[in-house]
Amino acid sequence: MRVFVTGGTGFVGAATVRVLRAAGHQVTVLLLPGEPATALGAGVGSVRGDITRPETLTGLLDGHDAVVHLAGAVGYGQTMNTCTALNTRGSIHVAQAAVAAGTRRFLHMSSVSVYGRATGVPIDEDAPLRKIGDPYGDTKIDAELAVRRLAAAGLLDLSVVRPTVLYGPGDRLFLPKLLENVSSGRARRIGRADHRVDLLHVDDAAAFFELLLREPRSVGETYNLNHPSNPTWTQLLDIVADAAGRPPIRNRLPYPLAFGLAAVLEATAALTGRPPRLTRYAVRVVGRRYDYRIGRALALGFVPRIEPEAGLRAAVRQLMAAS
Repeated sequence: MRVFVTGGTGFVGAATVRVLRAAGHQVTVLLLPGEPATALGAGVGSVRGDITRPETLTGLLDGHDAVVHLAGAVGYGQTMNTCTALNTRGSIHVAQAAVAAGTRRFLHMSSVSVYGRATGVPIDEDAPLRKIGDPYGDTKIDAELAVRRLAAAGLLDLSVVRPTVLYGPGDRLFLPKLLENVSSGRARRIGRADHRVDLLHVDDAAAFFELLLREPRSVGETYNLNHPSNPTWTQLLDIVADAAGRPPIRNRLPYPLAFGLAAVLEATAALTGRPPRLTRYAVRVVGRRYDYRIGRALALGFVPRIEPEAGLRAAVRQLMAAS
């Protein structure tokens, strides 16, 4: 299959391109104008365009069998304008280019953030989407709704993937920040920390995208993606601390205090221009219990290959070796 990948040089994209190539697919990666192609592996094609400028995408998808749309804005400090331009309008532009090229198969990466961080209830793919003023999650909702309208009109064979937190080689957000705090002695448990982490290795997420391309049953479906055997947050902190050669994390911050502290640190960061050590988004992710159900992915044949402890230890070793 000839597959067009947006965001192919990013964290999730690089892993997905490797998996697609290993499975025998022909891959074309969308590069920004001026973006170096040196990171692409052997046999990977490239074209240049910008998802925020639809005129630059004209004709680029011609002859492709499928699109894996991964490009978007993520991470602390993203504004609503940036997230709207990349996550929402960018997704619309890519989907419209696919329609114009006659490329019906469309895999769209969303996020569990679209559920609005609802706690205390099981969250399967039919749970309501909820905006909470988070630029990332809110614009991911708008992006989903837009590509679904094209699918409902019979123009795309759509599958939507909503992963939890991803980690592994190329991660610049989750594990590097956690390791920094653990190594400095600043890390704290937030709340009781006895609830499970919502976490998946990036290679398992990439393998799921390849599975979707092989499985016609996945057309029209939405999938939550998480590891079914994740550790608790206390266990995660112990694993990272041990892998980093640091003592276990025993100090704790109550959730309300952590949330208030994060607000103060964000305000300080806005004045200094330096990223805060803790954000309210991170406190919501770490300090509250969620119940994302992945039965639909498991029924399709999703089998994560990387156990969390082994994957986390390997990722910490890689980060420390690179520092």
